[in-house]
Amino acid sequence: MNQRLFIVFFLILSCLSLNIQAEEMILEIIPLQHRTTDDIVHILRPLVAPGGTITGMNNQLIIKTTPDNLAEIKNILQSLDHSPRRLLITVKQDIGGQTQAREDSLSGKYSSGDISIESKDPGHSDEGLVISGKDDKGNVIRYRTLDTTSGTDDKNAFSVQALEGYPAFIQTGQSVPIQNRTAYVTPGGIVISDSTEYYEATSGFYVLPRLNGNQVTLLVAPRLSRVNPGQAPVFDVQNVETTASGRLGEWIELGGINQSFNDDTRQTLSSSRTQGQEFRSVLIKVVEIK
Repeated sequence: MNQRLFIVFFLILSCLSLNIQAEEMILEIIPLQHRTTDDIVHILRPLVAPGGTITGMNNQLIIKTTPDNLAEIKNILQSLDHSPRRLLITVKQDIGGQTQAREDSLSGKYSSGDISIESKDPGHSDEGLVISGKDDKGNVIRYRTLDTTSGTDDKNAFSVQALEGYPAFIQTGQSVPIQNRTAYVTPGGIVISDSTEYYEATSGFYVLPRLNGNQVTLLVAPRLSRVNPGQAPVFDVQNVETTASGRLGEWIELGGINQSFNDDTRQTLSSSRTQGQEFRSVLIKVVEIK
């Protein structure tokens, strides 16, 4: 009998303890000044005491918890609910290089009796230095050499304002018309169809900045597209996707390419050589706007 009384007494004490804990829970509504409820709720929810709740509505937090836990949450909230820092983010993309080419060819015409020999310049050009001679029999010898040097220097920069912790995106470009011709075989013959398609040549970048004091961490994806001049458009595309970190106000190198090439072609009585190098670099800088 005494054992049964002890069990009943223990159950009564447990119920009273649960009631006391339930009575200790308080409900408070806290308005947010700068951050959104979606930003704050998922951070604070793991910190709420067992049995408590936290929700957000109309830029206000609705918290049900113990007084001590509520005081702790308020202290943490003070460090979270601040105005996000304004940033100016600049991405700089540079393309440079130099190409050198040399052409040499020997051509001429020689006739003697029934023998006739003729060699033509494969380039069929009068550009460069040409040295030629001709005798009274009409025999001709011609030497041509041409040296050319060309360079590439393309620099561009894109800037966009952003808030720390929030993504930003900027893009600019043009639609380039490309002429297409298609031939169809029909019972009535061949039908030629001409059409025009537009291709986007865009440049810009996507970035997500996060700050820790004067250190910035960036998830960034810059893109550079340009159209090389010519009868048939050639698209030059450069993409980078990476995470980088550095200090505010300093240029951070995201990546680059440095390559060289050498093409040597030899034919009968002619030769050509093309060599050069090209470099590309992508840098980013974040400045705080105060």
